[in-house]
Amino acid sequence: MQKSIEEIDSVVENTIKMAKMTSSMIERSIKALADSDIKLADDVMSDFEIVDRYDRCIEESALKVLSLYQPRASDMRTMATVLKCITYLERVAKYSKNISSAVRKLDGDVPNEFIEDVVSMGNIAVNMVNKAIDGFIQRYVDGFDEIQDMDDFIDESLTNNRESFIAHIKENPASADDCVFLLSIMRYIERVGDHACKIAEKVTYMVTGFHTVIA
Repeated sequence: MQKSIEEIDSVVENTIKMAKMTSSMIERSIKALADSDIKLADDVMSDFEIVDRYDRCIEESALKVLSLYQPRASDMRTMATVLKCITYLERVAKYSKNISSAVRKLDGDVPNEFIEDVVSMGNIAVNMVNKAIDGFIQRYVDGFDEIQDMDDFIDESLTNNRESFIAHIKENPASADDCVFLLSIMRYIERVGDHACKIAEKVTYMVTGFHTVIA
């Protein structure tokens, strides 16, 4: 029994480490965009390998717990949540890497307000990820209803900004490349928000034993 408890605790501890690294990546990728910081973007891209290793190791350890032991119901939910959440965390990390890659390609051919609008979207997504991760760490779901509102804001912003960017490209063809990169970043941010919702859904199941939909 003690061995199983130790291994479950180890899986949870490593998942928290992976989550914190992922949170750092998305936050720094948005900061790199806001500050045009290529060095920071490079650092984010290099960190993806760390998250990827966590993903593989945690999956192996969680499956070992499920196959070798007979965890009680709450621990079963925790392991099930871990197996789902590490997939979403890995994807958030990958989108952070993609955002950073796009930041490196920007030439400054778009109005500053375009960058500011995308950064605002990104900061909302960062907040969503942090709320979902905090829920996992603290095992609570208070405030998860705010994640739904933030996801709606991101979706609306994506639609509005896309139209503005397309109109700008028609009037300023030279800005097309930068606008396309920013459109890609917005899409990545939207996907990060979606994955934050999924993490929150799984954390809700882990904490309460009930399934919910946040999207």
